[in-house]
Amino acid sequence: MPQLSFPKLPWKGFLAGCFFLFFFLGILAANWAGQEKLAQYGLLNSYYVGQLAYAKLDAGAYFLYLCRRRLRVFALTALSVYTRFGVPALSGVIGWYAFSLGYLFVNALVCMKFQGMVLVLLSVFPQIILYAASCFGLGRILFRSSTELAMPLGMARIWRNPRIFLLLSSVICMIAGIWLEAYVNPVLLKSYIRRM
Repeated sequence: MPQLSFPKLPWKGFLAGCFFLFFFLGILAANWAGQEKLAQYGLLNSYYVGQLAYAKLDAGAYFLYLCRRRLRVFALTALSVYTRFGVPALSGVIGWYAFSLGYLFVNALVCMKFQGMVLVLLSVFPQIILYAASCFGLGRILFRSSTELAMPLGMARIWRNPRIFLLLSSVICMIAGIWLEAYVNPVLLKSYIRRM
């Protein structure tokens, strides 16, 4: 399949625009569902959140579960950035995460007010930083921003192709993000929920 080239497309703005567009659509969808349904069937019910404070989690099993879930989507997206389906695939992945985050923010606001907003922020922190870096690396590969593909000092001798370096960096960021989600994030959430 021939690779599509996007030499003049402002790819950083495109990825940020995808995120904010779908985030806004998630907010609209949650508002369309209505306060009664969100309060009744919402995930952020104070009873369920209270149960999380004392739930025991096998972090190793959770890490493997997250690896299966996250790496499957990441692998398909990473493969697609080398084909003509890269733009819709990467936009779809970013869009889904942004839509879910927007929906959760409204759900948190309806069910738990300000404490729910903080809870949602803690549920995606700190792993979201590494997931965003991973998507950023895939975006650089997809849009072939050759002017920005300068290798770090000393790496040019080791890596002949900077796109392979970006792909491996994205994989490392994704795995590190999964590790943070499995081992660090539950500790932060439990400590916050116990203080609520």
